[in-house]
Amino acid sequence: MVRVCRNREGHAFPQHDLIPLFPVFRFHFTVPMSQDAPEEPSEKSLQGAVFRPGSQEELLNVVELAFGYRGDITLELKSRESTNGYLFNRVLDGPRSYLEMFQPDHPCPRKIPCREIHAFHFTGQDTASGKSWEAWVRKRQEERKNEGQNFSGS
Repeated sequence: MVRVCRNREGHAFPQHDLIPLFPVFRFHFTVPMSQDAPEEPSEKSLQGAVFRPGSQEELLNVVELAFGYRGDITLELKSRESTNGYLFNRVLDGPRSYLEMFQPDHPCPRKIPCREIHAFHFTGQDTASGKSWEAWVRKRQEERKNEGQNFSGS
């Protein structure tokens, strides 16, 4: 099913019920981040981390982290507004850079210029935390081991 949504400028675009899956990228910071949390976020999950980028380079790094995060984020805007949702797209094109996110209470995605963002809060549960390839292999090996024990025990 396709719905037609309108952006803030009034231009129509289709909104599909099925969203294509995007590749997930993991980035490591090469510059210190201005962070509220006293400790670095866990490598396993960014859940609970708060970043207030102090430079354009930090902003780009945090945008990439937020894009790869598989949970909801809350953006604190410079206008003191907060908006919550799932970040599904980003366009990094200098002063015209923006993010797009699905919000739970809106049927159409919201486009937010990067220049309006003050802070990123990784508030939603990271649905992929602890679900690495290595964890899957360990779980599968344990299941096979248990199947072998069940088979030899009968």
